[in-house]
Amino acid sequence: MTKKPYPLLGIAACTVAATLATGARPAVAATVDIGNPVAGGNGFGVVVETDALLGSTESEGPVALGGDLAYGAGYNVALNHPGTFTVGDDPRPTSLLVGGRIDYAGSSPVGVLKVLQNGYLKIGDLTGSDVVTQDANQATVKTRVVATGTGHDSTPRVELGVEQPALSVGPHPGLMDFTGLFATYRDRADALTGCAANVEVQDPGRITLDGTRTNVLRLTGRQLDDLSELTFLDAPTKSGPLVIDVDTTATGGVFTWNVPNLAGVSGEDAPYILWNFADATAITLATGDSVEGTIYAPRAHLTDLDPSNIEGDVVVKALTAGPLEATRAADVNAGEIHYFPFAAELSCEDTSPTPSPSPSTTEPSPDPSTTEPSPDPSTTEPSPEPSTTEPTTPAPEPSTTEPGGYGDDGDELADSGAGPAVYTAAALAALCAVGGVLLVRRSRRR
Repeated sequence: MTKKPYPLLGIAACTVAATLATGARPAVAATVDIGNPVAGGNGFGVVVETDALLGSTESEGPVALGGDLAYGAGYNVALNHPGTFTVGDDPRPTSLLVGGRIDYAGSSPVGVLKVLQNGYLKIGDLTGSDVVTQDANQATVKTRVVATGTGHDSTPRVELGVEQPALSVGPHPGLMDFTGLFATYRDRADALTGCAANVEVQDPGRITLDGTRTNVLRLTGRQLDDLSELTFLDAPTKSGPLVIDVDTTATGGVFTWNVPNLAGVSGEDAPYILWNFADATAITLATGDSVEGTIYAPRAHLTDLDPSNIEGDVVVKALTAGPLEATRAADVNAGEIHYFPFAAELSCEDTSPTPSPSPSTTEPSPDPSTTEPSPDPSTTEPSPEPSTTEPTTPAPEPSTTEPGGYGDDGDELADSGAGPAVYTAAALAALCAVGGVLLVRRSRRR
């Protein structure tokens, strides 16, 4: 009598199911999806959580700060671009947003800060300020903000290039939630420190970039300071941006930055370069080349004493751009901040350790006593226990599925993991274990 092939088919089916259940398919590395790290900044090129001193020389784009503003003898805001943040029915975008007050005592006695490109000014707290829209002859003039009772032509003052209604200037508190925004920025900066490094500096100071992924170069503060030149053999792009993650732990979060010569990149590449200082609390730009790319240091007070420029966004906790009074020593005056907003989506391979799942959650082992049919010949198809046919799908760990979003932008730091197909395969393996045994025993009886 010819033997039936059913036992072999059952065993083969179980083998395939078990292989799937144990993860024979190629493992997918966990990823961190940051998106655009500056999202939520409303298009401002300089975003400061607390106070800022704008000593010298200018920001070519719009500026927003959550605290108080002091300024030097002459500082320009929005030289080339007024920004995109428009409040209510305003006919013009806000180019300078001050969440706190104007600090006249902390400003230069002859200070004049100009808001250009016909941009508007918003101030959260007008205590100590007068918004002046007429001169001494009651003629309508371009709007100025001066210390209370000092008059239209007094200094220090903030001077607009347009006639903005006084009520439109302020008080307007809470136009941006700087506290919540910077909590999000710190989370994003921390997440970037978990990205797997995939770029190395080759002697003598050269790097090669991949145009199809987020490139990650990880340096300590000392390693960065030791570089006299960093040559880009490939330019970063929207599809192949570069994150330079700088660890300042060894110096307690305090870093003096002597910017190396950045060869092979310029302002047009700046929107695709991010300098991430997640743990830094104080950064001094001392000397060196222009910074190409965004300075992303949401815990740090940035002091800029480098006459070279910053070409990119500035995202910091506090900002001192040059000294209060310009000096004859050109090497202690800040350079310009050029408006090159960061314009790439960041996604990287996660190096954070993932705990190994326990055997009971990956491939349930059927109990022999419940999977082997009864030796009673009259029993042909015993019903397996539910626990051996439909293993309970374990609840995924919170840290490996979908962390909470961030602010109004809906940004998430999502880690990929095992999908439902793995658990389905595990259930199929258990069913095959039961069915295969039954087929074998039936074949033997025949």
